[in-house]
Amino acid sequence: MGTPKSLSCNELLHLFSSRGMRIDGVDNHKIQHINYYKLKEFAEPFATYSEDGMINYNCIHFSTVLKRYYQDKNLRVSLIHAIEKIEISIKTNLARILGERYGAFGYLNFAQWANRSKATRYTIEKKQYRIKEELQNSLKRSDYISSQSKDNFDVDNFPSIWLAIDLLTFDSVLKMIEILSEKNLTQLASTYNCSNLELVSWLKCLHFIRNICAHNSNLIDIKLKTKPKIRSVWKEQLFYDEKGGQEKPTNGASIVILIVMELVKMINSKYNWSRIQNVISSICSNDEEAQLFGFKNKKSVDLLS
Repeated sequence: MGTPKSLSCNELLHLFSSRGMRIDGVDNHKIQHINYYKLKEFAEPFATYSEDGMINYNCIHFSTVLKRYYQDKNLRVSLIHAIEKIEISIKTNLARILGERYGAFGYLNFAQWANRSKATRYTIEKKQYRIKEELQNSLKRSDYISSQSKDNFDVDNFPSIWLAIDLLTFDSVLKMIEILSEKNLTQLASTYNCSNLELVSWLKCLHFIRNICAHNSNLIDIKLKTKPKIRSVWKEQLFYDEKGGQEKPTNGASIVILIVMELVKMINSKYNWSRIQNVISSICSNDEEAQLFGFKNKKSVDLLS
């Protein structure tokens, strides 16, 4: 096996061409600013492989691959705004529930509000330790906290639940939600008109997608390894693939869009979806592209609202 060597922009374009991509002269210079492997990633859904492992891009245009790259970027930028709205709402309502039920500092004793029938004592104590450690580290880095009243801190210098939730990452808040007692979880889920299982499942999915967006990873071609809860009313919109004699619902990005829309509508019924809808319509310009994204067809995309 030979050692990889540096290739010029023209040589990279020639490599794509030798593998069946049509280099049409449109924006060819952009390969100077976008990593070859990133572009290869967005061409992958249209590729086939021979028995000896040789790739064939089946005459897809280089300009089409570039378009998919920019569509993905636009979707990630638009989607992260909606996901952040969900994150802020979840944190606010979790703080309200724990604050009303256990007081300003009752949250520090995780055993009070955790589901002890589902989470072991060791699991609860481990999460309590790690989240308290994160709070202390966040306090050291925060200039804003130093201006707060001393009444907002207990004798060990831990903040009240309302300040704490603001300091914690979405990942830590999700870890708290995973061990919430059924009573607390039901109250939180009811705020978003969903079941407990749906809420936890959806938030885990959105946490993963948030990281995808933040790290500039490919979103439009994503295939979720852990499929979130799918509502029966969504089935008419989703693409189903036949595997082993059974129809399996998509694990594509369409599920993420439906989850985000469902949760945001409960937060702001007047949210402006036009930007996300326009990006998705651009990505799913025909039935084939809609199915790659995870929708049943182009019509299903057009009906998003």
